[in-house]
Amino acid sequence: MGIAVLYGSSRKNGNSEWLTKLFVNGFDADEIYLSDYRIEPIIDYRHAEPGPYPNDDYRKLIDRVLEQDTIVIATPIYWYGLPAQLKLFIDRWSQSLRENRTDFLANMANKRAYVIAIGDDEPHVKGQPLIQQLEYIFDFVGVNFAGHVIGKGRRPEDIEQDSKALTAIKNLRSKLKANK
Repeated sequence: MGIAVLYGSSRKNGNSEWLTKLFVNGFDADEIYLSDYRIEPIIDYRHAEPGPYPNDDYRKLIDRVLEQDTIVIATPIYWYGLPAQLKLFIDRWSQSLRENRTDFLANMANKRAYVIAIGDDEPHVKGQPLIQQLEYIFDFVGVNFAGHVIGKGRRPEDIEQDSKALTAIKNLRSKLKANK
């Protein structure tokens, strides 16, 4: 089993991707660039007769995630939260819960998750709600939240100058190695 990396940025080769590649280098990682796929918003059937869910890329992506034992979420901090494509993907977990709650939760409960988030506007303070949101999500589906790194960067390659983030990613990488 390996790592499913969910890249939430709308731009490739950004700071969150760079730091995440440093984190997973040498591991078996299935890198999923969510911006390359079509993920429609969830249709809420909780209080109505179930109808068809969107015919998009969600199912093949969630299957790829479920095949791995570790999830890494790599994301810029957009307006103090998750980018839309990443939020859409996580919102669609409601579909998986509705279709087969028992199996989905059992499969998720065997996973660990890490978050790597990059922002510019006081990210260590203003990025905390994003981290907390993901903690609640992981807790709800039974995923073990194993750690996170928040870095500071605005322009491409800024993260390479963030010595605190580089040290934190090295420490988190040691934790990842110990869990493999």
